[in-house]
Amino acid sequence: MKLKKILVIFIVISLVVSIFSDINRIRVENKYNTVEIVGDLKSFKDLASVTGRDLISVLSDMKAAGLIGVAVNEVTLESLQQSGKISLSLLKDVGNLYLLSSNLGNVALEDYLKSLTDKEKEQYGNYIVVTTKDVKIFNFLKEALTRRVPEDELKMLEKRGSYAFVINKPKDVFITKGLGFDESDLELVKSLGFDVIPRIENFTGIKDKDIKDYVDILKKFDVKTVIFNGTDVLGNPGKISYAASLFKKNGINVGIIDVPMGKKLQEGMNKFAKFDDYRGIKVFGVSEAETQKYDTSEIVNRWYRGIIERNVRIVYMRAKIDNSKSAAYNIQQNQSMIEDMTKYIKKAGLNVGVAKPLLELHQSTLTEILISLGVIAGGLLLLQMLGIGEYVLILLGLLGAILTSLVLVSRFNDLGVKVVALASSIIFPSLGIGYFIDKTREILHKRKNLSFTYTSLKIFINSLLIPFVGALIIAAIMADSKYMLKIDYFRGVKFSFVLPLVFYVLYYIIKIYNANDWKTFIGRVKEFLNIDIKVWHLVAIVIAGIIGIIYISRTGNEPIVKPTELELKFRDFLEHTLVARPRTKEFLIGDPAIILAIYTAFKRSKTWTFIMGIFASIGILSIVNTFSHIESVLTIAIERTVIAWILGALIGMVVVFIMDKVLKNIKREY
Repeated sequence: MKLKKILVIFIVISLVVSIFSDINRIRVENKYNTVEIVGDLKSFKDLASVTGRDLISVLSDMKAAGLIGVAVNEVTLESLQQSGKISLSLLKDVGNLYLLSSNLGNVALEDYLKSLTDKEKEQYGNYIVVTTKDVKIFNFLKEALTRRVPEDELKMLEKRGSYAFVINKPKDVFITKGLGFDESDLELVKSLGFDVIPRIENFTGIKDKDIKDYVDILKKFDVKTVIFNGTDVLGNPGKISYAASLFKKNGINVGIIDVPMGKKLQEGMNKFAKFDDYRGIKVFGVSEAETQKYDTSEIVNRWYRGIIERNVRIVYMRAKIDNSKSAAYNIQQNQSMIEDMTKYIKKAGLNVGVAKPLLELHQSTLTEILISLGVIAGGLLLLQMLGIGEYVLILLGLLGAILTSLVLVSRFNDLGVKVVALASSIIFPSLGIGYFIDKTREILHKRKNLSFTYTSLKIFINSLLIPFVGALIIAAIMADSKYMLKIDYFRGVKFSFVLPLVFYVLYYIIKIYNANDWKTFIGRVKEFLNIDIKVWHLVAIVIAGIIGIIYISRTGNEPIVKPTELELKFRDFLEHTLVARPRTKEFLIGDPAIILAIYTAFKRSKTWTFIMGIFASIGILSIVNTFSHIESVLTIAIERTVIAWILGALIGMVVVFIMDKVLKNIKREY
């Protein structure tokens, strides 16, 4: 049996295993089908204040519109000050005021100032001073601050109904830190029939008792999901396992805030989710600044894109407030946002209700090894196309299989999975590009008449099916909870975009210009470098350079060149019309270019076949990029890819038909 057939068999086995894994992943994703719209309590308090309405009536209106849950933040010194329950100052400011009036209205603080020397007053000048006359607030702060501030950094003052705290912390930072929950807020939200979602905030020096007290509050209010506030998770760093074990024991889910690739998750989330059996729910929201900046339709579109493209199941809503508009307008615009989002959720085939966590999913090591063998086989096929001998390929194949298997069964399994996925994202698009070049070469050197429609569609389908195999492999080997919840993710996007294009250029020179050995290849390159440059060549180079810069800068989740306003509107239209929006660079550029490249090959133009082939390569390699976003719903990734093929083929055929008519008319005239 020829080596090529053996390699194809390994790829088929890998594909079959991948399909079974992908089907299992789809089953898990199909059960992760309920989207919850959650309102931020603080922002709705602000809305109530601006509109002159009471909070209960505002929340009731939002509930009628479809709001399911309400997120409750911990009390902060800043929020207590805003509500008029405490006064906040720096010690130096309080000292200056006392010098002027000798009466602060707080005898406890006055006695403290009297006890300080001038040197101490200067030394403690930037300490935070908190004053209140509410004994309930004093007791709340006494307990909260004792837990969060070391004894030598906290002074508690009490005398004749006056209460004060002196805190050795930076004011701008510390006054926004959580101090525990106002249970009346939790009680209000629960009494109105909302799903209560506390925003728990970790703090330095947290103890087991503190964590247990948090969990006791969650149990008291029948909390199903928590979204951590701040930069880290509860218990980070040393108490994560204990906190996660209590969450797991009590069936409490964790909201995992969606962040762009490369950006940091909340510290400790990876460990917390793992200890909690990945009871996670993806959360996405528009920031407070963006909420006030964007119009309501853009906010809703961003939410919708989150649930479709990133598997978000909690939409975090901050109230949109326009001080220049009436109270009725402000209430109505927020209700409309909820109603529109509810409509879009249902249109996407999802349910509206209390979100449930993604079921835990992992791949066995055996499955990973079988899948990786197909990727290795694909790599050997690629090397075979470049003329590497069979004995070398067999040796490389055995070495690759052994090393990959050893890595996958070791503690470096994560690294092995990512390397295999990255290799698949480079190898299979390159194989598709290689097939495309081989077939265009046959057309350029054809000696018999061929049917353009049949030939072009055959090459079109096969060129795209080959990278689709790689895409299914990536979707399968990374079908794991941590990737689906984007706790971890595919790496090497830029490589998977650039390397297949480099292969295209090299392989095109080798096959089309018969550079089958190194000496001939160098000779062909020299010939290319010595050609007479015409103006149109320069124009083409400049255009290609601009397109290339935009192309590379637009890859990944944080593109340097942002989509234009028109493009965003077009995307929104496609998303709401098709749900599974095809990628623009596939159905408008890359896929039609395959048809156009074949047409130029029929016209015996090596130059234009090469140029169109570059754009065709973009369509071929873009497929694996779609599936590299493991947090995306797999069925939608498949649907958007197939839609892109259909639209791309139609657009390509229409453009060829028009071009053919135009060229024939020009030829007739001359």
